[in-house]
Amino acid sequence: MRSTWTLSLTAALLMAGCGAEPPSEAPAAPEAPESAATAESPLDADLAPYFDAIPTNFTGNYRVVGTYTPPTWSWGQIELLEGRQRFRSEYYNPRTLKLRDQDTFQSSDYPLRTYFGSLNQQLVNAFNVYYGNSCATTAGATCPTPGPTKPEARFVLLHKGRRTAVGDCQVTKTPTLLVHGAIQDANVWLFPNGNNGSGATYGGAAQLTGMVQDLESKNRCVYALTFGSFHGDNFNHAIHVANAVQRIKALHPGVARVDVVAWSKGVLAVDPWLANAATWGGFSTTRFFERLAKEQASQVPAYDDSVRVYVPLSGPHKGIDLNFRHPIHTLTIASTASNAPVGRGPMPWTYFSAMQCVTFGYSVPWFNNPYAESVCKDSGGVWTDYFRRIYLSNITGLSSTGTPVYASSLQTLNTNQGLSSSSFNFDDYNMSLFGAVNTSGKYVTAYPGQLQAAYDLRGTYPIPDRSASAWDNIDPDENRYFPWLDTKLIYNPYNPWVAAGYMASSDHRVCRTTAFDPVGSPCFAYHAFNTNQNREAYDSLMYGKYRIMDGLGINAAMEMGGKFITRLAEHGLDSRLPSLYVLYGTAGGATPFETDGMTSTTSTLRSDGVLFEASIAAVNQLTQGWTSTKKTADAKQEGMAYDHLSMGITPAVWNKISAHFVSRD
Repeated sequence: MRSTWTLSLTAALLMAGCGAEPPSEAPAAPEAPESAATAESPLDADLAPYFDAIPTNFTGNYRVVGTYTPPTWSWGQIELLEGRQRFRSEYYNPRTLKLRDQDTFQSSDYPLRTYFGSLNQQLVNAFNVYYGNSCATTAGATCPTPGPTKPEARFVLLHKGRRTAVGDCQVTKTPTLLVHGAIQDANVWLFPNGNNGSGATYGGAAQLTGMVQDLESKNRCVYALTFGSFHGDNFNHAIHVANAVQRIKALHPGVARVDVVAWSKGVLAVDPWLANAATWGGFSTTRFFERLAKEQASQVPAYDDSVRVYVPLSGPHKGIDLNFRHPIHTLTIASTASNAPVGRGPMPWTYFSAMQCVTFGYSVPWFNNPYAESVCKDSGGVWTDYFRRIYLSNITGLSSTGTPVYASSLQTLNTNQGLSSSSFNFDDYNMSLFGAVNTSGKYVTAYPGQLQAAYDLRGTYPIPDRSASAWDNIDPDENRYFPWLDTKLIYNPYNPWVAAGYMASSDHRVCRTTAFDPVGSPCFAYHAFNTNQNREAYDSLMYGKYRIMDGLGINAAMEMGGKFITRLAEHGLDSRLPSLYVLYGTAGGATPFETDGMTSTTSTLRSDGVLFEASIAAVNQLTQGWTSTKKTADAKQEGMAYDHLSMGITPAVWNKISAHFVSRD
């Protein structure tokens, strides 16, 4: 089982963070000039609770709260910026908060804390410039909400490379801003494989330094952002990008524009600003989440011709449906500790049966199962616990006006299934992409940016039939998920010659479609243990019929994301943008997460191993409204033979970007 359920080391490398010195205050910088984006009208009463209050202690679009100076081997300086626009409130669960050094995952097999703990701590220290809470560095302390591990949405970190911080770069040349994606922070651009403070990398990776040092070695000044939540709201992040560009220009008097490089989900922070989101139409005037999105879009500053070159690296401009179509990825998240990298993604289920957990037999105190952490810990190992439902959300649908519908609390749903009240914590169980309604009756989700990114791509990439054995070592679900379910269901300690259970459909496309359409394509299993409360029917042998996962479906996800991708796809970037260079991956790496684009076992992936080609090779979408002459002169697109997780950390990619910058100097 070990090779099947180990953590993704490549994903782990994206969990960069930084050092542990106490924060230092600096005088606030001059306030930025005000723009129309800070203007507000009263919010509708039902929308108001979902936005933070606008600060009243300064004017302008943003202010510099203060600075933090990291250890000498890390960033040169980090500024804490505070925006004065109206931000949608961010909610954090343990999988999305900022990790301190002491919180960073560590085991003998995966010593992440050794190489990323100090880096993670630096981010917390920098956010703590505002909060000034001792929890940031006190062993065993719990930080409050909000606080340095759960910063409010209006805060963002602006990192400066070491040479940039002291002006040891060509300050009159166009500077560069780097924008990270999901399950990342700015440190992925500095030390993509971590740094233990002495220059050693995680897993002994050869590549120590990142794109920051590469660009600075070419005499360019380099900045990078760290958002409070890497799964956070994309409109919030777009506001921060606009404010950061304004701040960088203030640090470089006389420089008219900034180059922007965004990786993965980071493009969804840049695209709305460059596409003038405040002018978007088409939002429903009656559906709750679209009304919410319209208010959010209105706060994104108007694009002001401040970007020279925009380089999106393998970003989901047309959305993503990865975890909807691959249950193996969702089960891995549910089975993994909250501070482990692969455990920090979104789950499109609202509940699942404990039978799916990677457990066998009764739990024993002398063995800690590393493949069944979190809500899967000690769950589903024996028949009597197989079909207990583990609820991740209490939402059952959307009302006639699009508000979340629920009948019970998340705790009640789980305790009614047999979970003890003492074992329940709302934030630990609120793991669903869809979020949940808390005990105060408020809807909260830790994954608003992922809801916004959700988009049904089955029209271009249908769920394929992978029943032929040739796919067993290629397709991740055929390789791991369905063999595991079959093993668990068949197991019969009373009569090994008779299968104790079986999947209701031998066509795996049925269960792979469940997250998209749980009503039209439910995933059922039958089992000889037929007395669980969740049994829905019997077969002819009196085996009980059980639904093994459920959700709200892709259409609900898209609506709860304010139909973000739908609106984004309707608009090109501002035609004043001098240069667009779309770079995307065409390889899948050693173990691709996304293989559904393959038409045969030897065909091309049509993805970068995570995102489909139709989403990342988006030059036509991004240049809507451009003249053919401008598009020919100022837009280009290029695929490179690297996977999604390599596009931002590979010198060959950096060289392409640098060469393009030079061509525009």
